Amino acid sequence: MPRIVCPNCGARYDVAAGVIGAAGKKVRCARCGTVWLARPEPAEGEVLLPQWPEPPPPKVRDLEDEEPPPPRRREAPPAPTPAVARAEDAPEAPPPRARRGGAGATIAWVVTLVLLAGAGYGAVRYPHAVIDAWPASARLYTMLGLAP
Repeated sequence: MPRIVCPNCGARYDVAAGVIGAAGKKVRCARCGTVWLARPEPAEGEVLLPQWPEPPPPKVRDLEDEEPPPPRRREAPPAPTPAVARAEDAPEAPPPRARRGGAGATIAWVVTLVLLAGAGYGAVRYPHAVIDAWPASARLYTMLGLAP
């Protein structure tokens, strides 16, 4: 990507290859406002090779006699006027529906409760198996008075 340098302030700009042709182009520095004829310089480690055929340059504003535009002031968009509806014009809202989980939610709750009850029964009925699998649970059995 070619690089141009402002002769006044030294600001460096990387520009696209087709913007500045081999003959150069008048540009304006964004930092100091100087207008000069810019010729592309290669970036570090880059070699500028002639392009054959040279593509047409993209549309770029010519800055020779152009004055910088005045700064724009942003204005807030106008506030929307509140719409006031009369009670008789408003459509009737349907009554809120009761939230139902359906049969799937009921089955999930039942299965969860059955699994928890089975795990509790197994922990009380077979404490040796639980303590063998998880030795730290021996303290819990002792605290609950269910030690084997």
